Amino acid sequence: MNFFNGNFLFMLINFIILMLFLVRFLYRPIQGILEQRSKKIAEDLETAEKSRESAERLHHEAKIVLEEAHVEAYEIVERAKNEAERLRDEIINQARQETDQLRQRLQLEIERAKRIARDEIREEAVTMALTAVSKILGNKMSTEINDELIRGVITEIEKGVEQDVYPGSA
Repeated sequence: MNFFNGNFLFMLINFIILMLFLVRFLYRPIQGILEQRSKKIAEDLETAEKSRESAERLHHEAKIVLEEAHVEAYEIVERAKNEAERLRDEIINQARQETDQLRQRLQLEIERAKRIARDEIREEAVTMALTAVSKILGNKMSTEINDELIRGVITEIEKGVEQDVYPGSA
């Protein structure tokens, strides 16, 4: 075989033309497409990195906001507890004051009722004593003796009423 014959040269020229054709019409466009694809991938990676950083930043901010919300919720609960305790103490104090006032009013009312009862008993005793003395003595006594007897009876009745009706008081 002879390498320098006409076929070999023709094949070499065809090969070179084919290579030029492939380089010009296939290699350069494919290389352009590959470069665009490489740029797109690099941009997508950069965008993904930015998104990841943004997500981390947002996650950190959300964590801070959540911690602040927990602190605020705790403070609200504490304020509510303190307010409830204050209201409870206020209600208890008010109830005690009202109870004391009611007790004082009732004691005053009881004392007033005692005085009224004593006065009524005294009047009834005087009336009964006068009636009894009048029936017993009739008209035989003088007015002075009558008054002196009545005063003595009234004094004795008052002592007896205070001791018998209300033991321990006087």
